[in-house]
Amino acid sequence: MDLAELIPHSDEEKFLNVPYNDRWEPLRDIIVRLYMGKYAPGGKSMKISDVAEFMTLHYCFYAAETQYRTKFRKWGVRKRILTSEKEEVVNALGKRTHPGTSTSNVTLHQNDFEKSLDTKQLKRYIKDRIRHHTVETMAPGALSSWNLPYAAYTASFPEHPDPPSPLGTTGTTPNYLNIHSPEAMSPGRQAAGPSPNTQLVHQKAIQDRSSLFLQGRHKELLARCSKEDRIMLTNYLHDFYIYFFVTAKYWGRGPRVWTSEMISILTRSGIDLSGPPTPGSTMSGSSPPISRNRPHKSEAPTNLCRWSIHITDVEFDEMEDYSVSEHDGIDIHDPPSWPKWPGTESRNSLSESILESISASTFTVTPSQDLPISTQLVARSLRGDPSKMLLDVWKFAIMAGNLELLKQLSEDGPPSDIDKIHPFHLAASFLDGGNRCCLVIYLLSLHLDASFAFQHNTNDLGHTILDSLMISILRSHTNVEPWKVNANFNPPNRYPGEEKDICGRWDTDSPAVRTLFEHGFPRIPKEWKHPFCHTAAQAICHNAIAVLGSPLSPNINTLSGLFVRRCSHCGLELKLGPLHTLVVVAYCLARNGMQGESMFGALAILVCLLRLGADVSLSVTMSVEDIIGEAESGTCYHRDVKACDLAQAVPQSEINQWSKDCQTGWSCIIGTLDLAKAGKIKKKLESERHCEDLDLSEWVNQSPEEEVEEPPEIGSEKTRCILETTFNGAHSEWLKLPCGNPELGLLWATIQVELLTYRRVEDGAPWVSENFSMDALKYWLTGESDSFCTPLVERKMVKEYSPCGWFFRSADFSCPIAEEVCEDHFMNMDVYDRTSYIEKPDFVGIWEEYVLDETMR
Repeated sequence: MDLAELIPHSDEEKFLNVPYNDRWEPLRDIIVRLYMGKYAPGGKSMKISDVAEFMTLHYCFYAAETQYRTKFRKWGVRKRILTSEKEEVVNALGKRTHPGTSTSNVTLHQNDFEKSLDTKQLKRYIKDRIRHHTVETMAPGALSSWNLPYAAYTASFPEHPDPPSPLGTTGTTPNYLNIHSPEAMSPGRQAAGPSPNTQLVHQKAIQDRSSLFLQGRHKELLARCSKEDRIMLTNYLHDFYIYFFVTAKYWGRGPRVWTSEMISILTRSGIDLSGPPTPGSTMSGSSPPISRNRPHKSEAPTNLCRWSIHITDVEFDEMEDYSVSEHDGIDIHDPPSWPKWPGTESRNSLSESILESISASTFTVTPSQDLPISTQLVARSLRGDPSKMLLDVWKFAIMAGNLELLKQLSEDGPPSDIDKIHPFHLAASFLDGGNRCCLVIYLLSLHLDASFAFQHNTNDLGHTILDSLMISILRSHTNVEPWKVNANFNPPNRYPGEEKDICGRWDTDSPAVRTLFEHGFPRIPKEWKHPFCHTAAQAICHNAIAVLGSPLSPNINTLSGLFVRRCSHCGLELKLGPLHTLVVVAYCLARNGMQGESMFGALAILVCLLRLGADVSLSVTMSVEDIIGEAESGTCYHRDVKACDLAQAVPQSEINQWSKDCQTGWSCIIGTLDLAKAGKIKKKLESERHCEDLDLSEWVNQSPEEEVEEPPEIGSEKTRCILETTFNGAHSEWLKLPCGNPELGLLWATIQVELLTYRRVEDGAPWVSENFSMDALKYWLTGESDSFCTPLVERKMVKEYSPCGWFFRSADFSCPIAEEVCEDHFMNMDVYDRTSYIEKPDFVGIWEEYVLDETMR
């Protein structure tokens, strides 16, 4: 800088005509430029004494150094860079990888003056921070949160996010910081490598981003990255997510070590989408805006689901050992054919295998040195505290449904902080009725503390475990937007567990799913879904029984965290009860469900919840208009409403627009709620006859809300129910499941038989068997028929059950199998390639153990 340019050329420029105390402001620009600029010999900045001398000599302005210091403080002028400014410089330059980028190109705008960055000061700061960097301890779930590749991740956020998303303006450079573009290179000139200072900046930036990753601050992490780095990092971590899932899913059989090539063969083969992949996916390098409305052209999975059949005395054939160094003939496309590992091999630590893969990056083709985080720091963190990865191992074992892995993990006991991943909610979100049914939650109940579900019934989103089961119905069988169910789902706008189908038609590692996500679709399309099927209904019922049937279970009547509304006028929070939520779910199935919806599944869940003690008389303060209608702002619509009132509030004009099957099913749901509320069916005919094989008049006419002053007579239906089920504990002192009325019991028994004996085995087949007539049920519940004239009842196809609907002669009445409920074999589910034969859980057995343990305490 040329000092001569600051020398005045006239007395007017010296402001000699201005009083002394008033000359500071007119001379302010000259004084600040002298102090902040490089006007001293050797291109250095002036000291205050030099500034004072220059102003005295050339401007006839006499002031002491202390006066200059006072004015500089008042003006906010300082040479030293604040720590926050140094961090902003590192953040800003750390995202720039252009050739020629240098700390010399950075200036700071301060009080209308642009000052150069003190690179030596910055260098000392960065070296000190790098030298004293402490590797963070990994936060729970940091490794298991990247379930989408970049293309789908960006599409899951609103196009105009508010508040800013990690893809928006969160990481923009502050206004006071200016980074000048490097000079353009002449043709043929080779780009110089980064300067030593720039290398330090990038090293510090990588450390900072690695810390954010380890702390689980993922939105801030992405905001600190350039767009290119965001794409690379998100896809890299998604590759790891897929690798972790595949390894956990097949741990104990098949390949012992998975490579990126093997995972690609397993998860990307067999599916092709018309047209090139959406830019920004793992198969391309750039990412222009994604068209979120273009129709997908993928080949949808089969519409025919799988199913699970519980059997007793499950035996697994032991397979011979083998080596997989060269695949050794293993068909990577056919997991069912893979042999199990020898017992000693399966005991090896999955955590160690995952740690080795992170260190070597064998699961991806992305070079680790190109990443905006340090895999070495991540690996060092995990080696320092391997227990932190154990939580992710449990999480992936639950999501993948690997029962043997869960058993092995349970041998050492669950991590002390396992509540942070909400294992029961996680299992409900990744429900796999086609292969595992209720066994994941059964194992969790077996190996976690007996009262764990009771103590941790509500997760971070305010959802109960039952809510998570309801969400699985909505995401799999309707096209209801997630944000309408819970505002916390937006962003990102997707349900948890979308990548796993509840009836086993696809999973996280399915080629169709992975290809769909890589093309920029964050949610499963409507075309892949089908009606609420028997596989899903059975899984929901069994898991609800597993969680809510226990004597230490959560309160089934806990208010729901779904469809929560707030009055626009008075601000009152409005929550639903569990049966209210089920009614809304049924409403969504009728209004936004898939073609062919029968409502049988919703009916089955309703009756199951009633059998578990859901209170039909529970009233909640809610606004029907906000749930099923349009409420205008400025008015309080909320009032006390029961579940049956909510169902009856749906306008008939809307019901008339539904399919005939949905209209019939809706009538059955209302009739069932009325039956549970009134204690008997309100007959439209004069006759009060009931099913010919039951004499129920005494029990049916008694309201469930009335207390019996005298014990029932020997031989009465209520006595029979108590005697028949006490052996199994249903109405014993320790379990206390509600007895209820026999008509509801008949419905529950026939529903169980239908779920255990029928599946839609071919396209065009009905979703409900001919043995269970929804029309006959409607006529019975509405009083138009004396009895439930469905084949299961009329042909006496159902084995003996208690009047409350439990099959008391079953080894475990809470989860019977087909031969325990059917008089003859009429199951149509013997289709080997679509059936998973799995262990029958012993719910009652572990419930009894709970009680014994509590008694011993």
